Amino acid sequence: MGSMLDDRCIETAILSKKPFVSIPALQDFPELVHGFTTRFGGVSGGDFATLNLNFNRPDPESNVKENYEILSNELGVPLKNMVLSHQVHDKKILKVSEEHKGMGIVRDRSYKDIDGLVTQETGLLLVTYYADCVPVYFYDPIKKVIGLSHSGWRGTLINIGAETLSVMKDSYGCSPEDIFVAFGPHIKPCCFEVDSDVKEAFLTAYIWAGDYCTQRENKWIIDLEGIITQNLIIQGVSKEKISGCQVCTKCNSNVFFSHRGSHNQTGTGAAFLMIRG
Repeated sequence: MGSMLDDRCIETAILSKKPFVSIPALQDFPELVHGFTTRFGGVSGGDFATLNLNFNRPDPESNVKENYEILSNELGVPLKNMVLSHQVHDKKILKVSEEHKGMGIVRDRSYKDIDGLVTQETGLLLVTYYADCVPVYFYDPIKKVIGLSHSGWRGTLINIGAETLSVMKDSYGCSPEDIFVAFGPHIKPCCFEVDSDVKEAFLTAYIWAGDYCTQRENKWIIDLEGIITQNLIIQGVSKEKISGCQVCTKCNSNVFFSHRGSHNQTGTGAAFLMIRG
């Protein structure tokens, strides 16, 4: 695996104004539909220009719905086949089945407080949303199971990655050594500054976390992807099956929505993953 999502995807997105970029490491699996949305190709205006996919922003619901329809047309996946998370920076994982089709987008959810989605069903597009946090894509090609988790610094602190693996293992019989993991665009160490209390929380949670924390004047820089990766390896995922991402959403807030890059006056992008039917 080892493919890295890098600046070439940004150049392609800017030139084509495409509404999403693919995840290079997952292109080895033609049975998957996958990607991460850009700011391009939607109908929202102002701070939410143009492809805002968050119904919780002060952006007319009709705009967000139309943006999902644009994504639907691009992917050839009906809105009724999409399932949207309900994110609260926790680590609860929903096992998605046919009963959840369309929830969060075209009908009300039967669940809440869900930051991760897993399924073995084909034809169901898992959707989680982002504006700097880390999108983590999981795929077990042996059991044909996918997972998609929203791992901000809080989710990373409580190890949502390990929880996703646990649900895949317990619910579908997956083995960590069979699972491929890829990261989507997110805020990188170049831009992720925190106060010492957040750094101390990581050191309390993981004795080795100091390897991923660097002081910059009176702030601390934390490598979220590095911590997530280390936790996945501890859980048995092969390092060779984990694919990194060099794309920083704050550095490229003209291409991707960024909470920090826009001082929270911004829309929200989405990660998506599906096994073709």
